[in-house]
Amino acid sequence: MTVHKKSLTVGAAALLAASLGACRYTGFQDPTSRTASTSATTWLTAQQKPDGGFELAGFPGFETADAVIAIAEEAQTTDTWDHALALSAVQGVQNGGNDALDALDDYADGTIDAGAAAKLTVLVALPLGLSPTAFDPQSDGSKDLIATIDAGLQANGSYGSFGATLMAAIAKKTSGSTVPATTEAFIRAAQKADGSWDYLGDPSGTGSDIDTTAQAINALVAAGATHTDTDLVQALTFLADKQSASGAWQSFGSDDPNSTATATLAVTGAGYDPLSRCWRDKFAPGRSGEGYVAPTGWLASQQAGDGHITSPNDGWGLNSYATSQSIQAFRRGWMPSIAVVAPC
Repeated sequence: MTVHKKSLTVGAAALLAASLGACRYTGFQDPTSRTASTSATTWLTAQQKPDGGFELAGFPGFETADAVIAIAEEAQTTDTWDHALALSAVQGVQNGGNDALDALDDYADGTIDAGAAAKLTVLVALPLGLSPTAFDPQSDGSKDLIATIDAGLQANGSYGSFGATLMAAIAKKTSGSTVPATTEAFIRAAQKADGSWDYLGDPSGTGSDIDTTAQAINALVAAGATHTDTDLVQALTFLADKQSASGAWQSFGSDDPNSTATATLAVTGAGYDPLSRCWRDKFAPGRSGEGYVAPTGWLASQQAGDGHITSPNDGWGLNSYATSQSIQAFRRGWMPSIAVVAPC
């Protein structure tokens, strides 16, 4: 059972508040999103394992961190982030006397790479007000997540896989540091001619990936990209072009909740309101005559009677990932790399 939590220092909390930004779009005032989020969170908490985690798919570190931030999002009572409410909500969901932080403490006690440490920093430690330099929910020996991230930096700016590099960039920003110039250059160099990125970060590859493109947008914003940044504009143009008439984004040819959720967070992170057609028409003016369905509206339409968000991947076995990421998209309160609200 979790017995102790180390909090952020006052200085670190101030840096975090600055990184969140004073102006951003959230889902707090959207009743459809809030209703869907509440039902989804009820389902999500019922999936907890006896160790406190949410690894339904059986891949350590895959689902639990996203479940934590989803539960923390649902706990917010205003559109100003409350770390104490986030922490209390996560601690309050237990199975066998364990909460998700127990499972994540055990996970962090093992050997984790820069990408895993970055994910714990961005989705768990910082939003819950815990120290990323002394992550130790069980008081059994702390892990310095920031040092683990920094140790993974390679000469070319990468932190290992391309996905790990993107998350590391976001973690550097949210923890009050800066994204290394080599890392920013590495990310920019991986962008394809159509404005997208693929899973491997290969600019010459034939495939484009919505999820990776969305995360790259947040990484560019973390690195300080402004609304007029050419690479950011091209990436948002790609998302605007690829959004389906249903309001969703696709993965492997099907409307997909994970891709839709991550793209929604990217649009928000770049300073735009995903509930309004304004952002899409700005970056894809040729679509201005088309109707517009908000991506959160599509996500809500995919909710099953039990509250979970259905996914094309459910056929491979139910997991919590689509539901957790959808909750994040519904609420959009925790946006570590947020830009100021953009002109539309």
